[in-house]
Amino acid sequence: MSQPHSSKPTSTIFSSVPSPQWTLLFLLFLCTVGFYTLHLPNSAAAFSNVRDALRFRNIYLSFATNSTVSAYLRALTLHPHLAGTHPALQTARFVHSHFADLGLRTHTVDYRALLSYPLHASLSAHSSDGSSRELPLVEPGGAGAEVVRPYHAYSPSGVVTGGAGSGCVAVVRRGEESRGGVVGRAAEEGAVAVLMYTEGESMSGVERGTVMKGLGDPLTPGWGGVEGGEALDLEDSQILNRFPKIPSMPISPEVAYSILRSLEGPQMPHHWRDDALGPQPGRVGPGPTLLNFTYQLGLEIISSVNVDCGKFDQVGFWKQLSGLRGFDSYPPMFFY
Repeated sequence: MSQPHSSKPTSTIFSSVPSPQWTLLFLLFLCTVGFYTLHLPNSAAAFSNVRDALRFRNIYLSFATNSTVSAYLRALTLHPHLAGTHPALQTARFVHSHFADLGLRTHTVDYRALLSYPLHASLSAHSSDGSSRELPLVEPGGAGAEVVRPYHAYSPSGVVTGGAGSGCVAVVRRGEESRGGVVGRAAEEGAVAVLMYTEGESMSGVERGTVMKGLGDPLTPGWGGVEGGEALDLEDSQILNRFPKIPSMPISPEVAYSILRSLEGPQMPHHWRDDALGPQPGRVGPGPTLLNFTYQLGLEIISSVNVDCGKFDQVGFWKQLSGLRGFDSYPPMFFY
């Protein structure tokens, strides 16, 4: 009996004709592989570019030495330069000139901002026996010198006479909280003014700073105060809420401790004390010492100069470098 003839089926990739969608995806895959094969640089060339870039970066950084950094810091800190003052303008010009010499594309922008400046401050202690003494508000050697007088920027002005304690003048240690937060808490506890000290290595040092909530210009919160741009009114509640309600001024730990030791009332709690107070840490008041507190600040809308740097002028820099170092070509890449 004859066997039926059978043939082995021929194997194929697809059991059926592929759909147009699969064909399109396959072609896209081939195009992607081909593109990266043609355009991706080989690993050796990429490594060489990175190595050269690091070498030129190190050469660039080698221009800065301890002596040059020291000279820059000396020039920038030689005189105080509060924003909006003539020394600040001179400092901006120095930075602009230096950046331009380094090949940075540099320009200046004028911004208008509400700034706070000290006008007058005095503090005196009056004892129960009728004697009085002026308490120093500046560091030794700072009176009459070219030094910014200690002040709390954006503090309200005020004249207060009273004892140290609740309902009077609060003597507070700043700690880790912001100055504005400390003044706000003192106001909530009933203080009418604040004398704030910050502990440090120097007993006679006074910390300057702002007591305003938040950062930046209060008239332009969140945007730059350019000439002719939008700005809030000084009486806007959004601005007034950022300023403290009671005046405050900074004092040195030395002055603060002399006041604390002259008070009566309960003993100072143990966790308030520190080693600098010694065996007689003082009391928390009130009285009998009375403090005469006078503080006057000025608020002004001032034009201030900001120095901005754009992209690094790579060609200009390497032209200078080729003359100094003997290079005759520019690097293939540079980090900036």
